[in-house]
Amino acid sequence: MNRVATFVAASTILLGALAASPAAAHPNLVAEAKKAGMPAQNCQYCHVSNLPKKETFKPESLNDRGKFILKDMQDRKVNTADMEKLKSYPGGKEQK
Repeated sequence: MNRVATFVAASTILLGALAASPAAAHPNLVAEAKKAGMPAQNCQYCHVSNLPKKETFKPESLNDRGKFILKDMQDRKVNTADMEKLKSYPGGKEQK
């Protein structure tokens, strides 16, 4: 019985840690942004570096557009970016 309780506790802690981990960007987000009608060409559409790494991600490594998406994710309390939100990014057409 003690092993079962330990297993359940460890599983709960692990799942909680995974749920609390920061969102990970992936190349599919560029495709999703294009699908939403945005002129995204590469990761630098939202990131400062051209090849961001999940392991070294810091919010400071995002450009203003990326920070806008991150804030939206935090406001909605989700781990997945919604590229449709880019349509409401403030700024002129050249900034979209």
